[in-house]
Amino acid sequence: MESFIDFLARHWVLSTVAAVLIVLLISNELSRRLQKFKTLDPAEVARKAGRDGVALIDVREDNEWKAGHIKGARHIPLGKLEKKLGEIKGENPDEVVLYCRSGNRSATAANILVKGDFENVSHLGGGILAWEGQNYPVTKGK
Repeated sequence: MESFIDFLARHWVLSTVAAVLIVLLISNELSRRLQKFKTLDPAEVARKAGRDGVALIDVREDNEWKAGHIKGARHIPLGKLEKKLGEIKGENPDEVVLYCRSGNRSATAANILVKGDFENVSHLGGGILAWEGQNYPVTKGK
C-alpha cells in the first residue's frame, strides 16, 4: 500500500488524469442507462420504417433532407420540433423514431420528446451515416 501511495505522489498528473477518465466513463455509462429513449441500429430502423403506428422523423436541416432521406420519413428540423409536438402527439403514434446525420441531434430531439411526455421514443444511432454505411437506400429531393 505504501508503494502505491508513493507512486501516486510521484506521478500525480498521471493519477489525476486516470481519476478524471474513470469519473467520465462512469458518468457516461450512468447517463446511458438512465436515458429514457432507445438507440436503434439501421436494421432495427429498417424493420420499423413504413409500419403503421411508427412516426419516422428526420430532424436535419432542409438541405440535408433534400440530399437524401429515409423513405417514409417526415421532415421536422430540430429547431422546429418543439412547436410540432402537439401535431405529432395528435397523430397518436405507437412509437417515434428520430434520426439526423450522425445521431447527436436525434438524441437531443429524443430528449425533447421525452420531456414532452412521449413514451416510446427511439433514435437511429449513428444517424443516416450509419444507415448509408449499411447500404440502406435513401430518397432524394422533397
